[in-house]
This record gives sequence, C-alpha cells and structure tokens, in this order.
Amino acid sequence: MQRTPEPEPLQLDPAECQALLDRHAPLFAGIKAGARIGLLPEENFDSTAAAMLVWEATEQGMVAAYRRFPGFDAVEVDLLFIPDHETLRRLHDPANPLPFADLKRKVRRRETLLYVVKPRAGLLDLGYEEFLDSLGLTFMGACR
Repeated sequence: MQRTPEPEPLQLDPAECQALLDRHAPLFAGIKAGARIGLLPEENFDSTAAAMLVWEATEQGMVAAYRRFPGFDAVEVDLLFIPDHETLRRLHDPANPLPFADLKRKVRRRETLLYVVKPRAGLLDLGYEEFLDSLGLTFMGACR
C-alpha cells in the first residue's frame, strides 16, 4: 500500500505576503492598529509546532509575519482562516487578479473554515465590518 506523501511545509515568501497586503490596502483601510487575522494551513491544523501567517494592522497598514500557532485557547488573532495549501498559495500569488474573491468563494463553500475568535463587539471596535462585508459574510445582520 502506497502512503500519501505529507504536504510540504508552508513556504510562502514573506515579501510576497506583504505585497498582497500592499496591493489590496484599501480592503483593510477600516481595520484599526492591533487587529490581527491569522491564516493556518489546514495541513498544520493538528500540529503542535504549527506556524500560521498573521496579518497585523499597524498605523502604517497591514504587516505580514509568521507566528507559532499556540492552539485555539491561546491564539492571539481576531479571525482565523483555515485554508488548504493551494488556496493559501493562490491568495498570495501576484498573478491572481482577484485573490479575495477566491477566498470569499472558498469560505462561502465551506472549503476554507473561518473561526471568529473575538466577540462581535470586539470586531466592531477593531473596524472589521467592511472587510467581512467584502467577503460576503453577514456581520451586522438586517437591523443596524
């Protein structure tokens, strides 16, 4: 019986990750400094030594960096996306003209999981409403 090979580790160039954020800066314009979005490849979901990519809002804009995933109880992000390896690569591919449309489609089809770590009021305080709306995720509901 032939074993399925283990997925290769996440090997995204931090400069490519930052370039994605810079190209799509208006998408994150309303998000306040200190807000953090995590991306944990589903291949690393059960790993005790998993690395996640974190997009952190600063006064100068979003900044991409790798961080250790400490588990759900201790994760210090507001939103946590769990994409497959290929989705994560396509998201950061400079040749992909609509990377967030891809992410939106994957989340809506439940092919990429999204964990909302912070309570709704905390997300509002951090300015996530427009970002979540851009992904087609109902955030505020019908009554405002």
